[in-house]
Amino acid sequence: MISILYKIIISVIGIFAVINGFFSSNLKFDIETIYYFTYQSNILVIIYFFLDIINIIKKNKTFYPRLKGAVTMSITVTFLIYHFLLSPTAEKYEGLGYIRNIILHYIVPIMTIFDYIIFDKKGIYKIIDPLLWLLIPFLYFAFILIRARLGEPFSDGSYYPYFFVDIDKYGLKIVLRNVFFITIFFTILGYIEYFIDRLLKRLSKNKV
Repeated sequence: MISILYKIIISVIGIFAVINGFFSSNLKFDIETIYYFTYQSNILVIIYFFLDIINIIKKNKTFYPRLKGAVTMSITVTFLIYHFLLSPTAEKYEGLGYIRNIILHYIVPIMTIFDYIIFDKKGIYKIIDPLLWLLIPFLYFAFILIRARLGEPFSDGSYYPYFFVDIDKYGLKIVLRNVFFITIFFTILGYIEYFIDRLLKRLSKNKV
């Protein structure tokens, strides 16, 4: 019951922040919002927890727990990249915008990590899983490339949501280099998650 309530709280505040992001300017729908990994990863968390809550109620078990690893990795990347790479130059928000920003980049990611630590069964990840989880960032990169060729420019004039994938500004070679290092980062983070899962499994056995 506590697990379900915790997941509901994550989902509700996540939905609030996402909706506020879509309608943050004069109550007009901002289509640009959906193109950012921040929003896509938060929406992924919301959808996953919605399905997880239903699965726990019906079957008393986590919804595809190995998929949970991919969701956790994605939202953790949102937190880390924003905090260490984007926040120094990010727009300074006030009021609801500030609350939304904190929820999307800090509260939902950290609560999702703690949901795994507190409630999930440990030792379920396979050693191949962190590589499979890379499908999410690869699909996102393909998405923004296609969108850049078919869509309109963002409000800042760029066709890309993030400066480090702006092919028009930096060229394909530099962007591919950036993507390579981001992929390495995703992979390392995924295996950190994998080994933490193994460690927590071992620690739980020792307590028994």
